[in-house]
Amino acid sequence: MLTARLRPIPIPTSTMKGNRGKAIDSTKLDVAGDNMGKTTAAPSDHRHYLHTTSHHHQAQSKHSILIPSPLNALLHSDRHMKYHFYNLGGDFIRVSAYRRFKQLFRIGGGSLIKEIVFDLSTFLKREVNDEKSGVHLQFKNYLTSNSTILQKKETNWCICDHQFGLRNWLFIVFGYMLQTYREEEVHECLDDVIKMYLNARKNRIDPDNIRIIRDERDNFTLATFENYINTVEIQEDLLFGSTSSTRFVTISPAYNQRIYLPPLPKLHNRNLLVKALMHKEFYRLLLDPRHRFAQTMQSHNYDLSFGEYGLIRKEISFLDGLGDFFLAQETSRLIFDLCRNNSKGGVTTEEDSILNPNVSSQTYNLLKMILATNTLMSKLTKCYNLYQGLNDPIINTRIADEWIPYTTTGVLPRGKDVDEVRIYEEEFLGDFFESYMAALLIEQPTVAKSFIREIYKQLISVMTKTLPPEVTYQNWTMNILGRNIYGKKEVA
Repeated sequence: MLTARLRPIPIPTSTMKGNRGKAIDSTKLDVAGDNMGKTTAAPSDHRHYLHTTSHHHQAQSKHSILIPSPLNALLHSDRHMKYHFYNLGGDFIRVSAYRRFKQLFRIGGGSLIKEIVFDLSTFLKREVNDEKSGVHLQFKNYLTSNSTILQKKETNWCICDHQFGLRNWLFIVFGYMLQTYREEEVHECLDDVIKMYLNARKNRIDPDNIRIIRDERDNFTLATFENYINTVEIQEDLLFGSTSSTRFVTISPAYNQRIYLPPLPKLHNRNLLVKALMHKEFYRLLLDPRHRFAQTMQSHNYDLSFGEYGLIRKEISFLDGLGDFFLAQETSRLIFDLCRNNSKGGVTTEEDSILNPNVSSQTYNLLKMILATNTLMSKLTKCYNLYQGLNDPIINTRIADEWIPYTTTGVLPRGKDVDEVRIYEEEFLGDFFESYMAALLIEQPTVAKSFIREIYKQLISVMTKTLPPEVTYQNWTMNILGRNIYGKKEVA
């Protein structure tokens, strides 16, 4: 039986920068929680007009919004439900939008698509929250009178007054839909949101005008890279061999706590598998004059200038960006499920973890950071040998010597700071696990979700067995992870 104790922690004096999934501002939500009691039932046949006309509803404030009555009941039943729905909805929008934009932009790099996803988040925060904006009214009406899902599914509505931005309601409604509708239906709603975003950004973003493949050289580069993918040897014994049953990561040398890991699920699509085992910086190593990729390019009179091969980097970089968003999403889902299991009460099974359902937004945020930290991701990468998955001696030797020398030899490079080296190497190694998880999500989404869920549940189990009741999770990050995830400076 897994037992987890979530304790309130002090609100940090500095903002937690670098967090992969931010929780709702607790101050704003506390205010909203006080006002959430001010709800008025609304007949379903009026819901199409409440946001466009005001003379019928003089008592409503400018913050009022129609929400499904079942959602209102859930928010009243548990004051922390809004944290869960906000994170579930926000993470879903980010990871799903990332995959959508990959399709829109053909051969698009992860950095480009990630930039667009962040622009979508900025758009939702600024323009959707701007009550004077036409976009604000468009989204407000859409949430309650769209012709796809909500209008068909929901029969009872109520007017809810709130004092936080419409963007937060958008995330909360998506989180609610993920728990009550089929995921395919939620994707339909997301398609409409993306269309509204692209229409509002039509002068800045036009998928048809982004031409990644420029000329014959680009075509030949892609063909040569494809040949490498089809012929490079994969070290399957290292990745999927029988030793996988005894694989574990040691989180804290001080406590000697081990997390035993499930076998690594095998990717069947060779193209996905090879790309999942390549770091986005590998394109530089392919240009080593000794490498057959570089020799092929030179044999056709093409030079080896790094600037000419950004196309390869873009092809590889898509996966780690998707993996980043996916892991944040699965963290939110796991925390929600574990808290919900505890709030239901009853007999706890081996599959349950008992979490305090009254988890604060700060603790919620900290747990997400712990589960997504590069420290953990790098340990998983090393345990599964993902950074050595390709049998390419030139690449493997240069990676060991130039990118992760401290990890490989245990000797700190001369003149280097130990904290800076650790942070850099952990980030480099962590990208491999994120990429593999992204590829697994594309090929086997159900397997990807159950695989990372098992790892995370094992981690929470070790965490709660290790922590004395008086130790906070902030201290745990120092004693177990060996680093401080608060503030700008990390301490080893």
